[in-house]
Amino acid sequence: MVTPIYTLFDTPVKARMSAEDYIASPQSEQKSDLIEGVFVMASPAPFEHEDVQGMLLTTMRLFVNTNRLGVVLGENEVYVQGAPDLAVEIISPSSRQYDSVEKLVNCGRFGVQEYWLVDPIERMATLYGNVNGQLMALPVQEGVLRSRRLPGFWLGLEWIFPAEGAARPSELEIAREPGLI
Repeated sequence: MVTPIYTLFDTPVKARMSAEDYIASPQSEQKSDLIEGVFVMASPAPFEHEDVQGMLLTTMRLFVNTNRLGVVLGENEVYVQGAPDLAVEIISPSSRQYDSVEKLVNCGRFGVQEYWLVDPIERMATLYGNVNGQLMALPVQEGVLRSRRLPGFWLGLEWIFPAEGAARPSELEIAREPGLI
């Protein structure tokens, strides 16, 4: 009998790999994840994903560096022991299930305090806060995303997803908004 696998949580134990095996694997040097012991190789990100990621990464870095709050890392920059305070996942068509289910659950379980799930396809973002090891959706106020882990950091949803035909403000223009830098 074949056991159906609906999510990576359903993967049989004998088919999983350890974190040590993953880190030692040459494939871990590529854009990939180890989720519930399953090696997941990422597809190349579409343009919209990269565009949103670049804006978020640059804007957060400007804020964090200006306020000396720590460090902002992008994907695959370096292996870091432990959970980040804040993680941002940008959904790609090939990663929708992983990002919105498995990664969400695991980020909460392993101590991520705030998780942003940004969806360029649906043009929306959901913020989650950690409550006793589980990430719970936080309310978004009138199109403004406010970080609870980075006091004073906020983004207008229309900056991330400008109206059809409108240009996104530059990262510097966003950073100059009142209270950001």
